Amino acid sequence: MLDILSVRDKSETLIYTPQGAISCARFLAAVETAKQWLMTEKVGRLGLLLDNEPAWLVWDLAAQELGLCLVPLPTFFSAEQTLHIVTSTGVTHIVFSEAHAGLLESCQAVHEQALVGDLLSHCTVRQYEPTAVPLLPDGTHKITFTSGSTGTPKGVCLSSEHCLLVANAIAKRVGQHKPKHLCTLPLSTLLENLAGIYQTWIQQGTVVLMPLVELGFDGGRLTSFQSFIDAINQAQPNSMITVPALLMALIQAGQAGMPLPQSFTFVAVGGARVAPGLVEQAAALGLPVYEGYGLSEAASVVSINTPSQNRAGTSGKVLDHVQVRVEQGELVVEGPLFLGYMNQPDTWGKTRYATGDLGELSSDDYVQVSGRKNNLLITTLGRNIAPEWLEGELFASGLFVQCVILGNDLPYCAALLFAATSVSDEQIDTCVQNLNSRIPEYARVQRWLRLDTPLTVEDGFWTENGRPKRPAIASVFTQQLTPQ
Repeated sequence: MLDILSVRDKSETLIYTPQGAISCARFLAAVETAKQWLMTEKVGRLGLLLDNEPAWLVWDLAAQELGLCLVPLPTFFSAEQTLHIVTSTGVTHIVFSEAHAGLLESCQAVHEQALVGDLLSHCTVRQYEPTAVPLLPDGTHKITFTSGSTGTPKGVCLSSEHCLLVANAIAKRVGQHKPKHLCTLPLSTLLENLAGIYQTWIQQGTVVLMPLVELGFDGGRLTSFQSFIDAINQAQPNSMITVPALLMALIQAGQAGMPLPQSFTFVAVGGARVAPGLVEQAAALGLPVYEGYGLSEAASVVSINTPSQNRAGTSGKVLDHVQVRVEQGELVVEGPLFLGYMNQPDTWGKTRYATGDLGELSSDDYVQVSGRKNNLLITTLGRNIAPEWLEGELFASGLFVQCVILGNDLPYCAALLFAATSVSDEQIDTCVQNLNSRIPEYARVQRWLRLDTPLTVEDGFWTENGRPKRPAIASVFTQQLTPQ
């Protein structure tokens, strides 16, 4: 990545922050300072626990240049998950800011020091004596963790070469020139790292970084709708990456008459199945939204819609460097992939990965995802139904904060719904009936239960990164939805 930045005009702005613009020369000088520190301290494996800020990118690129293994520590993980990552990866040093020090309370450091240097002086580093030496594939430069449905992090090992290959493929497909990109996902999220930062810089663009709290986030959850919209209007970006919940916030703002930026040329949405109705609503508001599909094992992006190659109702066309096949209804990706999972040598060196996602592929390589194989509901009448399909359709109404479809051990589909108090039961029932009128009879939602409070991480019903823990939810609520 430094090769790409080194040929840019050194006076050109590379990053915008609330404190001001950062030139290419200033950023590269900070990277050089970080590199020298890493070499002097003989850092073996670097953990990074920082907000969306320039320092995150400085350490990322410094580690890349030295071929060091970087372990991004998500700020939305729990202290328990953070301890698991720190101990299992054998990090020797962690760079962090005071705001996130609480996540490291259980991690026993042997030394601590403040850092100096432009863009780095607010950072602190702790040194650790690794208690475990993980088994890693050769060439591992980044270990990214996803919590999955169980909440137990799993280490995906990636090389810098693979990450840049994917970023270049995205840049080539999207084809923007000098875009201004606003980062709305944590930089520890691989998708924002590659499809946001890297591909923007490859296209000679600039990135806008704001602390997540200023974007309206508390951990991994959007809690201030107004702050999110205000931040976007302040930034006036050309591009942004969203998940369905963030896209819904944008749509609700527009429908409520709130001003939205006219600067957008490309808004990517992914991370979960997206109901076609949601994209249509965005288009009606003038938001150029394009759905994509990917997974960490393929360095975040496998397919994407773009202004020049866009097909409604799909997750886009497969990128040029990989191939996708459908085997017994499951999407299988072939080509350059992750190096393997940490501590699982039997997964190393593979060029074929069964994704666990159900879907279809058109003759011209457009992907359509229907849901997760493991989430498939099997009703007592023998019907197989992907809950994400129905959940996406209900979410597209804009009425619900949470929606979980149940169906195992039931003769029909049922819905658990949480909505704001301003939404009436009559509105909910009308929404459900509207859905039922346009889907096959076997998939219709025949019962629904309105929740008084949302399902939470603390109750064991939700993962830290915002996904329902379906078995736990079903074990508690199925009885309430069972025919009497």
